[in-house]
Amino acid sequence: MSESVGRGDELRIVEVKPLSGLRTCIIGLPDVGLVGLITANHLVNSLGLDEAGYLESKLLPPVIVVHNGEPKPPVRFFAQGGLAILTSEIPIPASVLSLLADEVLNWASAKGFELLVSVSGIAVPNRLEIDTPEVYGVASTEKARRILEDSKIPLLEEGFMVGPHAAILGESLKRRVDSIILLAQSHYQYPDPGAAASIINILNRLLSLNVEVKTLLEQAEEIRLKTREIMQRTYKAMQRMQKMQEQELPPMYV
Repeated sequence: MSESVGRGDELRIVEVKPLSGLRTCIIGLPDVGLVGLITANHLVNSLGLDEAGYLESKLLPPVIVVHNGEPKPPVRFFAQGGLAILTSEIPIPASVLSLLADEVLNWASAKGFELLVSVSGIAVPNRLEIDTPEVYGVASTEKARRILEDSKIPLLEEGFMVGPHAAILGESLKRRVDSIILLAQSHYQYPDPGAAASIINILNRLLSLNVEVKTLLEQAEEIRLKTREIMQRTYKAMQRMQKMQEQELPPMYV
C-alpha cells in the first residue's frame, strides 16, 4: 500500500495496489442530478475497473458504505490500463473542497496523468421536455480546449459553477493542468440517468471507449430509487454551498 503526498493527516489519497501508466482520470462526484456519480458507477461496472484506492480524511463525515457485505470507504477510485475513475457515495462538504482539489491535483501530477475529465450536470428548467440532453464543455487550458473542439463538444459560453468540480477546475487553472468539465443538461435535485447516458456517449467519442448506455437507460427508474437518499443529502449540501457563494458574489450574480 502506498500513499500520495497530502497535507499531513488532513486529507490524502491511499493506493491499495501498484499503479502505473495512467493517462486519464475521470472524476464523478455527487452534485447536480448525481450525473457524475451515476456516470462513474456505470463506467466502473461496464469496464470492470478494479478498486485501486480511497480518500482518507478526518474532515469527512464518519461514513462507511457496505457493498456485498463488505465495508468500504465512501470516496474511492478505480483503475485499469490507462484509465482511473474517482467517485464518492457521499456529498463532499464545502469545507473540504479546497483540500480535495489540491490533493487530486498532487496525485494526478505524481501519476503523470495527461488529462483530467470531470463529469457533472447543468440544471435546466425544461429538462422534462428534453429527450437527449446536450453536453457542454469547459477547459482549463488551450490544449484542453482544443481537445473539446476536436471532439466537436460545444463550449459552455457563459455560466457559474460551484462545488467539487469547480474546485478541481480552479486548481487546474492555477497549475496549468489540462482539465475539462463535461456538463450535461440535467434535473437539479433528481437523479438523472439520462444525462449520465449523454455524458457517456461523449466520453466514448472523447476517449475511444465503447461503453453501452442501453442498460443504464433501461434501469433508470431503479437507479433513481437507489440514489434517492444520496440525492437528498447532496441537494442539501448544494443549497448550503449556493447560499455561501451568494453572500460572496456581486449583486449581478445573485
